[in-house]
Amino acid sequence: MELIRPTKQEVWGWPGVVNLVLGGMSAGFYLLSSLVIVLQSGVPGLAQPAWFKLLAPALTGLGFLALTIEAGHPLRARHLLRRLCRSWMSRETLTGIIFIPVAALDWLFPHPALWALAAVSAMGLMISQGFIFHRIRAVPAWNAPLVPLLFLSSGFATGSGLLMLVAPGELTVGTRPVLVGLGCIAINVAVWLLYLRWPDGVAFHKAMEVLRRPNRQAFTVGVGHLAPILLLSLSLLTPGAGAGVGLGRVATTLAGLSIIAGGVSLKSGLVLKAGYMRGIVLGRPKDEAPSASPALPASRSPEETY
Repeated sequence: MELIRPTKQEVWGWPGVVNLVLGGMSAGFYLLSSLVIVLQSGVPGLAQPAWFKLLAPALTGLGFLALTIEAGHPLRARHLLRRLCRSWMSRETLTGIIFIPVAALDWLFPHPALWALAAVSAMGLMISQGFIFHRIRAVPAWNAPLVPLLFLSSGFATGSGLLMLVAPGELTVGTRPVLVGLGCIAINVAVWLLYLRWPDGVAFHKAMEVLRRPNRQAFTVGVGHLAPILLLSLSLLTPGAGAGVGLGRVATTLAGLSIIAGGVSLKSGLVLKAGYMRGIVLGRPKDEAPSASPALPASRSPEETY
């Protein structure tokens, strides 16, 4: 018997989505641009275009700035570092605090040690964002086991989209950078489709219904993943096999725009459409998994809100 119906969470809104999109995309972009440099020249970090090193921390900073709009009390952010041993939100804050100034310093004073520290903190930022949502037990759509992997793959996918969109032609010429982008998109769409059908109980599947609708899937999967795969494949068939000039450059630019749009659709749908608190039921439905037993709606706390 259902005593209280599931209710949509009101803690996370568009400012939170902006932070998740910009944070994951900028971190993925920073790491992938370094990987492309290694593939092209064999030298990480130092060979990156200088403005590449500044773009990622700037976008990450804008994402954190958006959270001050949602929180309404930016001065309270100082309390986020008090629970590093238990709070993934504290860890996200710490990795962001490290990544932004270190990446900016590497822009001013290029050095392999600064690049390596920025790269590690960028990876930590993406991992932390995924585990923030995974640990919110009151929301079944977020508490699924695949959520951390979904955030990680989405960060690399949108990062590849930004790379294809803004990278100069001489950096993305050749098949290897395009193949890196194709790999990131393919992994992300595979994780997304698996996540939508993950066997995690009645409450989870009810929350997923809105994300499984054909119109939503047409945009998130079709525009955000399948279209870029076709466009990047087309760029490989053009003379020069890459994003240098002509049709290849147009194809990779359109692919970058599509990937970023798909990433926004994915994370906004997850946060704004599927974010339902568990209802309170008497007993357990016959097809409900034991791990999805009902829980009281979580209150706003430092662990679950900015």
